[in-house]
Amino acid sequence: MNLYLNYFKTEENTEGDNPPIGIVLGADKNDILVEYAIGGISNNIFVSKYQLYLPDKKQLEEKVKELINE
Repeated sequence: MNLYLNYFKTEENTEGDNPPIGIVLGADKNDILVEYAIGGISNNIFVSKYQLYLPDKKQLEEKVKELINE
């Protein structure tokens, strides 16, 4: 994902755009996989809680807006 975020930031963002963000949704939790996936990346990375079911579209939109406005 870091590759795509860096590409988008360099090639697609225009003046005044915020840096792109990536969201990974997983079906299960694997601490070792997460450790290897984020190792060596110096960007801000936030790992959130595990949920058995994805929230509906409205809840997901509200959460993303909340996180952006922090």
